[in-house]
Amino acid sequence: MQTLAFVLSTLGTVCICIPPLLKGKNMKLILLLVFLTNVLIAASYLLTGATGGAITCCVGAVQTIINFFFERKLKPIPVWLIVTYAITFVAANLIVFSNIFDIIAILAALMFVMGISVKSGKKYRLWTFINTALWIIYDFLTHSYGPLSTHAIQLSTIIFGMIMHDRKKNNT
Repeated sequence: MQTLAFVLSTLGTVCICIPPLLKGKNMKLILLLVFLTNVLIAASYLLTGATGGAITCCVGAVQTIINFFFERKLKPIPVWLIVTYAITFVAANLIVFSNIFDIIAILAALMFVMGISVKSGKKYRLWTFINTALWIIYDFLTHSYGPLSTHAIQLSTIIFGMIMHDRKKNNT
């Protein structure tokens, strides 16, 4: 099971490293890749018995696919839905809350909600940068070195995407 979990996690890492490198005009593709990442990582967590991580990823997957359908129909995401996402993440994280460091995970989840709710790649990269930085702090404090390596790789692609696309004033 560990081998399959590692393979799924690696595939999830590849999927989440692609969106920050996209210019950002096609949020549908970004959201689809984020959805796929959450499904793969949730399955990986389930295989290793980490139900808290699995729950968080499943909630993220549902939220992302809902936003994908809004984006596909070119409709704005209602504020009430974003608030519902935030409440759902906080509630799900409070259910599995086990130590003070879990507050960082809740903050990261809220940054995720903001990241999947924007309309441009530049804003997506910014919110995802904050989200990933929080996860790196959480991973370090909880000695979760597997996810720490994934988040470090993700952060480097976000920074690369920011350098590549966001240095100019009018980029999206």
